[in-house]
This record gives sequence, C-alpha cells and structure tokens, in this order.
Amino acid sequence: MIRDMGNAAQQYIVGPDGRKHAVLLDIVHYRRLLRKIEDLEDALALDRAEQTSKKLVSYTSARSRLRRAGKL
Repeated sequence: MIRDMGNAAQQYIVGPDGRKHAVLLDIVHYRRLLRKIEDLEDALALDRAEQTSKKLVSYTSARSRLRRAGKL
C-alpha cells in the first residue's frame, strides 16, 4: 500500500503489518540526496587521508609523478 502525505518526499510503502517498509522519493530529491552522500564520502576520504598520511603532496607534484609513470 502506498500512502501519500501530500508531498512526494513523504510517500512511503506500508507492509501488511502496518509498518513503514520503504520511502518513495521524487527523482529530483533522490538525485540531490545521492550528491550529498557522495560529497560526504569524499569529505570522509579526505579526512582519513589527512589523518593517516605523513606528508601531503601537491596536486601538481602528484600529476607530474603520474605522468612520468605513464598513468596519465
């Protein structure tokens, strides 16, 4: 059963037990949510890299190293 609370962001699917089992999102809201999750994952990866690295390398230096290694 689909219940609509008047807003696409508030639609959900209710199972036979009356509990909410899934949420229906408008595609625009879904894509926005995915972008935010990806941004958070990127921020977390950067944070982890900064915490575990001994020395940060500049973008220019990293790019030069990759070019010399034939990976660019």
